[in-house]
Amino acid sequence: MGGPVLVTHVTDGDTIGVGRGWRYQTIRLIGVDTPETVHPERAVEAFGPEASDFTKGRLLGERVYLEFEEDAQYDRYGRLLAYVFLPDDTLFNADLIREGYAKVSAPSPFHRYREFRLYEWEARVAGVGLWAGKDLCDEVMGNRRSKIYRLPGDAGCSRVKEENRTYFDTEADAIEAGYRRAKR
Repeated sequence: MGGPVLVTHVTDGDTIGVGRGWRYQTIRLIGVDTPETVHPERAVEAFGPEASDFTKGRLLGERVYLEFEEDAQYDRYGRLLAYVFLPDDTLFNADLIREGYAKVSAPSPFHRYREFRLYEWEARVAGVGLWAGKDLCDEVMGNRRSKIYRLPGDAGCSRVKEENRTYFDTEADAIEAGYRRAKR
């Protein structure tokens, strides 16, 4: 990590502009994807304005530190890919996911992938942000007819008829009973 840079612009929830002296750079946060608010070919997506406001409130005008992956430096739009750390060492990328403002995005591998997936799962189960009011499972549930199981945080539990539901203590129990994991 180098010296601090000043966040001078927030494009949307996952893209910011930073400056050090006269130099300006657009930064795309690694591993996160917030709903669109400024995409030229898409409408504003649900919860996009809230994600943008969260990023503006936390970063605009702040001095932050950037950390990079060794392999992927820039995305296909020429934006520098980075983790953004606040002065107190809080990883902002992770906060976006934990607070439910972003999903995990992995167009290229990154070393915090498992950590970010765990934060997303926790946000789903807690029903925060993007996940509020969604049809999410709160326990390991199987469908007796299809032999498919879903984990806490997975979507689609309410679509399984009550008479076809069976519950397991763990994922291993579902697998041992001959069930396979739902794809979505």
